[in-house]
Amino acid sequence: MTDAPVTETELQHYVDGRLPRDRETAVTAWLAARPEEAERIGAYRSERDALRAALAPIAGEPLPAELDLNLRRHRRPHWLSARGMTVAASIMLAFVVGGGSGWMLRDRAAPPIVGTAALAREAAASYAVYAGDAARPVEIAATGQLELDRWFSRRLSRPVKAPDLRAAGFDLIGGRLIATNFGPAGLYLYRDASGASVALYLRPMRVQGTDRMTWREEGAVRGWTWADDGLGFGVFGEMPADRLHSTADMARAQFRRA
Repeated sequence: MTDAPVTETELQHYVDGRLPRDRETAVTAWLAARPEEAERIGAYRSERDALRAALAPIAGEPLPAELDLNLRRHRRPHWLSARGMTVAASIMLAFVVGGGSGWMLRDRAAPPIVGTAALAREAAASYAVYAGDAARPVEIAATGQLELDRWFSRRLSRPVKAPDLRAAGFDLIGGRLIATNFGPAGLYLYRDASGASVALYLRPMRVQGTDRMTWREEGAVRGWTWADDGLGFGVFGEMPADRLHSTADMARAQFRRA
């Protein structure tokens, strides 16, 4: 029924594009009447898109031949002797035991990524999703910068203002709010006369609230991160390191004067 109450489960299915058409229409109308819920769901979709973009290179890799069952079943099963089955069973047991142990120890072996390292991944993923979006790279255009600054200041719980990067050759085109595991983040997007883009990403830091400028590389996207007085920053793009560095220095100097 299209007039049934909208549930949280349906909202999550809506984010993933898995609702039947009649319910998708109903949920869309429900969100249109509830701006705060619409903003929350929009943030979830932004995070979904960022994750898809970050994982796209891995998802597009061909399946290794040794894992392709269609190839394996055509190979001669010369190992299917009694001794071969015993060896195979031993290998499988070792794999299961070793894999289970590895899974149980995963948090100890690979500590969670936090601080400016986490911010770097978020910033690079956001840049990858929005910088090349010709249709809607930002939610609020540069003509509404005052509104954009106020929005970010309110959601980040501290006053922020888009820095003027024209001396570095970049004009502000606007910005958008990004949902992260650590709360909301702001993304200011800039572009130069040649069409090259650079993103300034910022959010409050629960860990590593003060950190020196650090060079980061996330695939083809690269940039600099730092943190001052509980606020983390990242300047990312696909251009030479020296230009990114000078742009990051310019942005940092203006935030320190604010």
